[in-house]
Amino acid sequence: MAKELFNKYIWLTDTVYKADRIAFSEINRKWVRSNYYDGNKIALRTFHNHRTAIAEIFGILISCDGRTNEYYIENAQEIGKNTLIHWLLNSISISNMIRNSATIQDRIILENIPSAQKFLGDIVDAMRENRILQVFYLPFDKDAALEIELQPYFVKLFNRRWYIFGQSADSEVVKVYALDRIEKLVITDRLFSLPEDFSPDNHLYNSIGIMRVEAVKPIDIVIKAFGNHPKYLRSLPLHHSQTELETAVDYSLFKYRLAPTYDFYQDIFSRREQVEITSPPEVRDEFKRILTQISKSYGN
Repeated sequence: MAKELFNKYIWLTDTVYKADRIAFSEINRKWVRSNYYDGNKIALRTFHNHRTAIAEIFGILISCDGRTNEYYIENAQEIGKNTLIHWLLNSISISNMIRNSATIQDRIILENIPSAQKFLGDIVDAMRENRILQVFYLPFDKDAALEIELQPYFVKLFNRRWYIFGQSADSEVVKVYALDRIEKLVITDRLFSLPEDFSPDNHLYNSIGIMRVEAVKPIDIVIKAFGNHPKYLRSLPLHHSQTELETAVDYSLFKYRLAPTYDFYQDIFSRREQVEITSPPEVRDEFKRILTQISKSYGN
């Protein structure tokens, strides 16, 4: 019963959020067509109770515009900025949609993320209580696992892998570890204090992906995108600093302020001949050097 009620909260929040503004009658019309419809329309009193519960659980405020009698998300901008809430709502909404569409489940293909299955729950618990983790970590370049006392700062999902960021007992630098390389994890009774001035967003502000290298400083980078690829970059920016400098018939120029780490070059590689680094010269030359090394592997 509790699970069904929670799913209704998700459905209602998702419905109002996607509609921008919606009348109560339209909410009921969508409800009747949904997979959760139980033969009864949503009573107005029940709807208001749901609104209260959604505010308490998610911090999402469903308000009514007295002029039009339409409902809307009062703090929608905050939801858009809160990647966790946005991801949670989307994930649960999609999960519920698929679960209730059994007849076409084999026609909906999702990416498998193995690293979330074993340790993510324990890590989140440790983060919530600021508890130190004892981690046995096996890097790809080692034959034996390393024992690390880790203060878990935050986690991030990137390229089908979950990563944990934190500070170990023997270092003052925030490092990153892939969850799929963890062999064993123990939540200890020892506590740590997250620095008051630490922000995950600020930590990766100049990065693409999960890498932050102190020696690699952020610089202005200009990329030329050809054909239809500018449309892809406009719909899904390469980095939050993206600005469009020039728009032509067959290309566009995009400017970024970021640190050109391994993840940056890897992303550019994935776009193949559809993009070209035009400046600065040192970034263009580094990309050319990598291309030359690859070329040698395949012969001249």
